[in-house]
Amino acid sequence: MTGVTSQRAPWWGSIAGSIGFLTVFPVPQVAMSPTHTQRSLALFPLIGACIGALLGGLGIVLSHILPAGPIAAVLIAAGALVTGGLHLDGLMDTADGLCGDRTPEQRLTIMRDSRVGAFGAITGGVAILAQFACLSELTGHARFTALVVAATMSRWAMLLALVIFPAARTSGVGATFHAAATRTAGIAGTLFVILLALVSGQLGVIALAASTVAVLGCGHLLTRRLGGLTGDSYGAIAVITETAVLFVAVALAIP
Repeated sequence: MTGVTSQRAPWWGSIAGSIGFLTVFPVPQVAMSPTHTQRSLALFPLIGACIGALLGGLGIVLSHILPAGPIAAVLIAAGALVTGGLHLDGLMDTADGLCGDRTPEQRLTIMRDSRVGAFGAITGGVAILAQFACLSELTGHARFTALVVAATMSRWAMLLALVIFPAARTSGVGATFHAAATRTAGIAGTLFVILLALVSGQLGVIALAASTVAVLGCGHLLTRRLGGLTGDSYGAIAVITETAVLFVAVALAIP
């Protein structure tokens, strides 16, 4: 991720910052002012759409040589590679922290542990299995659209959670992004998502509603259990939202 400082960043600094955080693609290291960080967060849904389009395009190419099941496995693996497994790791850490009768401080301590516990492994496995089951039922244009919408909504979910809910910690990446996540950034990202929803038709509109429910539900639950959200929490919300949208896409694809 690019550094956050008061120095002036180039006009493309916000784009580089968003790509650098959400993907493993190499980008130039630039000094990020608070304004550029805010713009970088507003671009989360756009970068998500690009990730979804990349995976969807890969699926179309592979459809000439592989059936839907193996393609689904390749796409899930490719998605993990593109993001560095960042969001899935956050989901597993969050699951480990939430399970059990513990105080918020104890939960946060557990989530800082880089080791994955039983609850985290189970939750991560279920998420992967759910996404595989959904992608196995989608082909061609339907799969491409579903991947674009799901990837966009999941990154928008992170932005919305950053704007709405408090941070559980006063330091760290999550706290830094929360401080930069202004209402203006949230509105800008939401306008893009609404436009995509309208262009995507029924899937986009229902996915937008489902994503909103997922963000608000997960956000309130995590805030009650942790006292706020962390970087891991945002990753968990992204994976849950993405999976929910894929389920919506499959439900709409049933004749």
